[in-house]
Amino acid sequence: MQDLHKEKIKIKQQFLQEFYEDKFLNNKINEKYSSPHLISLEAKNINTDIMFIGQETNEWYGNWEDVYTRGIAEQMSIYKNFMDTHYSSMNNLFFKYIKRIVNNNNNNIVPVYTNLFKFDLGDDSRVKNISNVSKETLSKIIEFHRGILSKEIEIIQPKIIIFFTGHNYDKLFIDPIIRKDGDYKKLYRKIDKLKCDEWKCCHLDIKEFEGFQNFTGVAYRTYHPMYLNRNLNKFGSEIVEFLMNKVDNII
Repeated sequence: MQDLHKEKIKIKQQFLQEFYEDKFLNNKINEKYSSPHLISLEAKNINTDIMFIGQETNEWYGNWEDVYTRGIAEQMSIYKNFMDTHYSSMNNLFFKYIKRIVNNNNNNIVPVYTNLFKFDLGDDSRVKNISNVSKETLSKIIEFHRGILSKEIEIIQPKIIIFFTGHNYDKLFIDPIIRKDGDYKKLYRKIDKLKCDEWKCCHLDIKEFEGFQNFTGVAYRTYHPMYLNRNLNKFGSEIVEFLMNKVDNII
């Protein structure tokens, strides 16, 4: 059984590498941007049933042109080394919340994590967040990202996905790529077990998204942990406890 699991992971890793090679080596974008955040499933204790999705990277190991020198396999190994070496000791709120939700029962599970945007604007950029770039730049970045997340999910096949994105990034990513009658918020589904409304935390029916039709798991979206933490007493604790229970059911 263990050997079969390892073989499945190996196959998924190979599919990811082939996809990344086609996407990131054959489609150029601004070379001052950071190097791309490419998932590796070779990280220790990784559990492909659980995926967390953030907003964008924050200084991800060099710039875009480095990937042409490194190659895709080495670029993916950066992710593996980060998860193996730094993940457990990361103290920013994003990783604190992931570890709190996943390690509720003191297990050593490492989830898959990625971002809506696979790179940031680079160390030398005066504008640090993709949400603040010009419309022209944003349009090019969004167009580049079409099909990336859906393909990652198709290959990895997680059972549960948690979007730590917040509305600014939902609007940037979901609205232009996956419109639902002109309003991405129509994809938010109320969770009956939560007192808070779907604006704060919802079931996100990503099977309605173009390219995500074969997803068989469940997906939830909520605010970025920085905002959840600021509103811990209002609704943050309720959302975290709900997500903990959902992940427990998967584990």
